[in-house]
Amino acid sequence: MKIGYLSAAPRVSTNPEAEASGPRAHVLGVIRAFESLGYPVKKYIVGDRVPSNWRGKGSEAAVSGNWWRTLFIDITRLILGFVNAQRAWREMGREVDWVYERFAALQSLGWIFQRRGIPWLLETSGPFFYEAKFARKSVVLSGLARRIEVGAYRQCDVLVCVSETLKEIVVREAQVSPQKVLVIPNGVDVEFFNPDAYQPQRLFPGLTIGFVGTLTNWQALDLLLQAMSEVKNQGIDLSLVVVGDGLMLEDWKSLTQNLGLADRVRFVGRLSQLQVPEAVAGFDVGYSGQIESPELGKMYHSPLKIYEYMAMAKPVIASAFEDAQRTLKEGETGFLFPAGDLEGLKQALVRVSQAHERLSQMGQQARREVVAQHSWRSRVQDIVTKTETILSQRQR
Repeated sequence: MKIGYLSAAPRVSTNPEAEASGPRAHVLGVIRAFESLGYPVKKYIVGDRVPSNWRGKGSEAAVSGNWWRTLFIDITRLILGFVNAQRAWREMGREVDWVYERFAALQSLGWIFQRRGIPWLLETSGPFFYEAKFARKSVVLSGLARRIEVGAYRQCDVLVCVSETLKEIVVREAQVSPQKVLVIPNGVDVEFFNPDAYQPQRLFPGLTIGFVGTLTNWQALDLLLQAMSEVKNQGIDLSLVVVGDGLMLEDWKSLTQNLGLADRVRFVGRLSQLQVPEAVAGFDVGYSGQIESPELGKMYHSPLKIYEYMAMAKPVIASAFEDAQRTLKEGETGFLFPAGDLEGLKQALVRVSQAHERLSQMGQQARREVVAQHSWRSRVQDIVTKTETILSQRQR
């Protein structure tokens, strides 16, 4: 069986300089997993075909810079979506048995394959109509974006969601049959994220928390900074390394100064994907403290960082949402706290400090569990097996 991998988003690219590092890791993880399972993959990834400034540093800020520019970009997306669907079909339509598409706001590509009898698997990592309008402010034509997204969810043969919470949102908002929706959390490339392959680069001598990701509101680094400041007054001395860039960078740098943590926090900026494991190797514990989206009142993500920290043999401080509760064991591979709860996070930091001597042992256990259960290969095998069941049931 041959797979066609589709992605219409101009900012999502497999190139190392792509600003959207999380989507890049996801795309590469899925493609490599298909290939490792013996399924050849042909790729049509728009972000790999556009000028580098469309996907590189500053591209997110450019998209959300002003209303008129964003409107122009919306119209461009609509046109490119149709053009790229035609091109994708011409390039590989007669050479693939399934197409697997990563959804992009205001555009989809898989429909043209489906019209010609090729099953269309569509993956979504969130309600884009909400994220683009409220969280990133990267869409003006929000009503049209919602109609296109809902239509794609209804039309595709199989819809892959990264969490049960996201499935609930999609089934409710798009009125999609739950029978065609798969819940497949994110995973990790356990060979690339392997602590044996990297020399730790420590920036602080003491107990160090690390964060890797895009600096957006829902990552709740401000909560961590506040908690670190308050437990410092209790004699618990922690340091923080922040790897990443984003719209909240300057605000959180200012907060760090205001809290008197400038000598305990290092913002190292965005690193290439090849540099990330080395940075994580220098952490003692990772942080994944996402909060609920204010408009939806839900946390529907499947944070890649949880799996990447674990693969690098680091226990994780995490807000107690679906992925973290399923993946982490309190006091064994991680430290859970109620999302957005300052007192809960402070208590988690106290537990981290008390477990300082055990963190390495906890990290090794985390590594064993993620290798056994959460690799991209195992995730994609689930997709293939469950999709075959759905498609066979339709043919009866």
